[in-house]
Amino acid sequence: MDLRQLSDDQKNILKQFRESVRDCNLPESDDVYLLRWLVARDFDLAKSEKMLRNSMNWRRKYKIDSLRECYQSPEVLTKYFAAGHIGVDKFHSYLMVIRYGLTDVKGILLSAKKKDCVMHVLTLVENYFSVVKNDPVKFKRSADAISQTTVILDLEGFSMNHITYKPVIDTAIQFIQLYEANYPELLRRVFIINAPKIFSILFSMLVPFMHEQTRNKILIFNQDSTQWKAALLADIDPQELPVCYGGTMTDPNGNPYCTTKVNMGGVIPKSYYFSCKPDTRNKQPLSISRGAKELLEFQVNQADTVLRWDFHSEDSDIAFAVYRKQGSELIPIVPHDRVDCDVASEEGEIDCDISGVYVVEFDNSFSYLRSKKIWYSITIE
Repeated sequence: MDLRQLSDDQKNILKQFRESVRDCNLPESDDVYLLRWLVARDFDLAKSEKMLRNSMNWRRKYKIDSLRECYQSPEVLTKYFAAGHIGVDKFHSYLMVIRYGLTDVKGILLSAKKKDCVMHVLTLVENYFSVVKNDPVKFKRSADAISQTTVILDLEGFSMNHITYKPVIDTAIQFIQLYEANYPELLRRVFIINAPKIFSILFSMLVPFMHEQTRNKILIFNQDSTQWKAALLADIDPQELPVCYGGTMTDPNGNPYCTTKVNMGGVIPKSYYFSCKPDTRNKQPLSISRGAKELLEFQVNQADTVLRWDFHSEDSDIAFAVYRKQGSELIPIVPHDRVDCDVASEEGEIDCDISGVYVVEFDNSFSYLRSKKIWYSITIE
C-alpha cells in the first residue's frame, strides 16, 4: 500500500496517528513509516499506537538504533549462517536469500547464545533499512510507498535436526514474534523452495505465531525446481537471481551459487562448541511450568547490602528480573529480559541501597511448549 491509495477516512486516521505519537523518537518520521503500523493493525488508531510505542520501548531497551555500529556478531554466525543480500526484485524490493537447509542450526546454537543468533538476524534486518535508504535509485524508494523485502528461503538439505533440537524451535518462534511486533509490513513475499515433506512439521509449529497478513505472503514449493524457478522469475529479473535459482547471476569466478553474497553454511566444527555444561553444586533446583513464572522473595534488613545471583537452565532460556517491593507494587531494579542460561551460567549482583523485600523473578510465560528446570544460588551479603 502507498499513501496515494488511502481513502479520505484513512488519511484522517494517519493525521491523528501522527499527532498521537509526536512525542516518540521515531527512527523514521515520514508518513510512509507511520503507515506501516496502521496497515498492520487495520487502521485501528489505538492498537496502532500501542504497537508503535511498545516497539519504541523495545528499540531503546536493546539499543537497536546503534546495533549495526556497536554489535559484533560471533564469528560462527558470520561464517556459517547462510544469509545475504543479492539484489532487487521487479517491484524494487530488497532481495535476500537464506540457505536455511544448509545452515547447521543445532551446531550454531551449541556455539552461540540464542540472544546472539537473534541479534545477528536483527542486524541483517536493520542493514536492510540502511541499504534501501542510502540507495533510493536502485530501490526506487518512493516518498509515497512502503519499502519492502523479498526473501528466498532455500530448504535444500533440511533435515530432522532442524526440528528435533528444541532451542531451534524456540529461536524461530522468538524471531517471528520480534518481527511481528517491530517490523510491520516489511515483507512483500517469502518464497520457500525445496521444501521436503517433513518441513510441514516445523511450519505447523510456527504458523500460530504469524499474523494472517504474514501467512498470506508465504509461497511454499517442494523440490520440483521447474515450479519454483518459474515463480521466482515471475517476480525477479534473471540478472538479479543466481544461476542456481534460474537466473544469470554468478560470482566473478563464475560460481553459480554466488557464495560471495550468500555463503553455503555447512557443519559447524566442534571447536566452536561451548566446552561444558554449568555446575549444579551449591545450587537449588526450581521447576517452572510452561506459561508460568516463579517469584522468590528475599528480605534485606539493612542498606548497603549486595544481592548476588548465579543460575542456569537445563534446557533453553528463561526470563529474569529483580524487583523491590513497595507496598503492593514491584519496582524494577534489574529489567525483565530473556537470558540464554542453558549453555553458560548467568551471574550478577546489585547493591541494595534500601532495606526491604527484594523479589527475584524467573519467568517462563513466553514458553508455550514446555516447562523449564533451573538451578540457582542467590545470596545476600
